[in-house]
Amino acid sequence: MANNHYNVAVIGAGPGGYVAAIRAAQLGARVAIVEKQYLGGTCLNVGCIPSKAMLHVAEVLHNLESVGDLGITLPQPPVFDMAKATSFKDKVVKRMTSGVGTLMKANNIDVYDGLGTVDASRNVTVKLNDGSTTQFSTDKIILATGSVPLMPPMPGIDSKNVINSDTCWNLPKKPDSLICVGGGVIGIELACMFNAIGTKVTILEMLPNILAPVDEEVRRLLVRILSKRGIEIVTGAKVEGIEGNSKQKKVIATTDKGQQSFSAEYVLMAVSRRANTSGLERLMEQGLDTDRGRVRVNEKMETNLPGIYAIGDLVHGAGLAHVASTEGEVASENAMGHEAKMDYHVVPNPIYTFPEVAFVGLTEAEAKQQYPEARAERFPWAAIGKAVAMDETEGFTKVIIGKYGEILGAHIIGPDATNLISEYSVAMRGELTADEIVETIHPHPTLSEGLREAVLAVEGRPIHVGPRQPARAR
Repeated sequence: MANNHYNVAVIGAGPGGYVAAIRAAQLGARVAIVEKQYLGGTCLNVGCIPSKAMLHVAEVLHNLESVGDLGITLPQPPVFDMAKATSFKDKVVKRMTSGVGTLMKANNIDVYDGLGTVDASRNVTVKLNDGSTTQFSTDKIILATGSVPLMPPMPGIDSKNVINSDTCWNLPKKPDSLICVGGGVIGIELACMFNAIGTKVTILEMLPNILAPVDEEVRRLLVRILSKRGIEIVTGAKVEGIEGNSKQKKVIATTDKGQQSFSAEYVLMAVSRRANTSGLERLMEQGLDTDRGRVRVNEKMETNLPGIYAIGDLVHGAGLAHVASTEGEVASENAMGHEAKMDYHVVPNPIYTFPEVAFVGLTEAEAKQQYPEARAERFPWAAIGKAVAMDETEGFTKVIIGKYGEILGAHIIGPDATNLISEYSVAMRGELTADEIVETIHPHPTLSEGLREAVLAVEGRPIHVGPRQPARAR
């Protein structure tokens, strides 16, 4: 092992792990990365990327319903081919994962394909996928083993046609009907996708509302839009079990109406994800500190074991790929002797429904509870020329500002929301005030004009809608 020694070893090659490996290599480290299944992890292979590819297909299909208003005549109804859509998704995934492999080579990172197990002495044993075993030592280890879908113990959970967010991407045909158990981000995105390709969708959510972290006004509008498309949303529904055969599944749930049953061809379990601790058993025996199944870390992403860091879904956090990547950079910088701290104060949250939803910072309710002087206002897309020209006028942008004009939160539902939210994220990170956004010239005609107008609306002086409150002096 003396001749097979690394400065940094990363266990897991998802968006947290491979970014950590690249950053460590940039800082001069000799780096190894271990991945038991596939480069890119859950995100690139069965999560973020395939879901966005299929959501793109679904949104295009959804938009075809209104092309007649644009002077375009197509055969009706459009014909959807599940096999071709899946092939498109596979091409996207292959291109992205191949790109990660290229990045590993470009940064001289040694890739070990297999299951890595580690110990507190920072020795790594890899059971390679070809059946052989290899070992190496390292100065620092970054644990980035990610997460797997949570499949709660209940009758019928292992039966045929019960799928999850990792296994729903290669179905033999479009499902005629589907019950989505879970109304969080993953469940709502997938429900939106399946509905658009022609599947009858029912969402069962145990909590009083879907999308619990989302601003109430945004959530209400999204629920109305999804319901209008035929998606049935049942909240306060605790699933007790799954019955039926491969042709028809029956989900038994307790609701405020008592026990009810819901039938569909498929059941999609999207309740949550749990940390993947495979390969970390020895570390846990040696005292790795965990909390409710996740590894406990400090702001430097250090665990309680010297020289060992943890990032991504393995730790308590936002559960977002872009956050995992940032955590990976922080861990690598500290592992290489630099000072870096993870800051979760400004984390943009994208939701890829259509219309899209994105938010950063506090909701209106949270802001007014913490800061009684906080002010909030929204500006509709229907008043923005570019949105009207795109025929994308559903939704609005809401901004919450504090006593001194600081931005406390921003919420967008509408076209390209997941990209537009970055302006508010940069403003919050840079501690810009409302005035500084207002004084920045935004190009016309663009969707970005709506971001400035929303701030003007909070100040009581919007240009393209009538004011709902007295204008504030500059």
